[in-house]
Amino acid sequence: MNKKMKRAAALMASAVLCLSMSMSVFAASPDAGDLPSGNNNQSSVQTPVTDEIRQLWSAGTGTDADGNKITVRNQGLTTDVEEILKDDAQVKDILTDAGYAVPDDASVVVLGAGDFTTDQEIVGDADMNFVLGSGSDQYGGSSNWDDLKDIKNGDTIYVLHQKHDGTWEVIEGKAVVRSFGSGYREVSVDVTMSGFSPVAFIKVMSNGEAVVLDKNEVPQASVNTTTAKTTTVTVKTSPKTGE
Repeated sequence: MNKKMKRAAALMASAVLCLSMSMSVFAASPDAGDLPSGNNNQSSVQTPVTDEIRQLWSAGTGTDADGNKITVRNQGLTTDVEEILKDDAQVKDILTDAGYAVPDDASVVVLGAGDFTTDQEIVGDADMNFVLGSGSDQYGGSSNWDDLKDIKNGDTIYVLHQKHDGTWEVIEGKAVVRSFGSGYREVSVDVTMSGFSPVAFIKVMSNGEAVVLDKNEVPQASVNTTTAKTTTVTVKTSPKTGE
């Protein structure tokens, strides 16, 4: 084989190798459900799901009482908090202790969670928006899309917030559904919060449908929002959040 033929053969082999590597990288790329949503610079990119708990790594954004823009990030749930959120009975106990009447046949669905923190000073309460996921009925989407696809604008999302002392409070948030054409939708939640640290977003199901729970006003002093299992949880205090 002369030099020209050897050079041509080498170039062809190099081209085949490059094509093979490109196809491998493409095959490993995230599916449409893991792509950024593009809304307000918030991303739906997720790390692998930890059991049933989907951690929300996209930034939550909002404003405090003075109108200052607030951005929070997820520093990762502890194993103890994950175990609480994966236990249907413990989550229902948190709701009950907060004064909600939870039906006997009810089940809870954790739509997303995170241990949120910020480096910013917060004045008063913060009106926040957290993206829970996105997708379409035809093509699917984020890993929790089956739990999100039936949520409608204005639906109640229960926000469980673990405070610095290990107890939990329950805040009612409102679902925000944004449509982007071709059936693609993004589901987020608006909620007013006084601090961050571990936060979980849930819906309550009964007879196959999401329900709004009745609530009795319970004096704060009488509410025991932790169990023997949760009092031992070590909570990381978020800097400059007051929680």
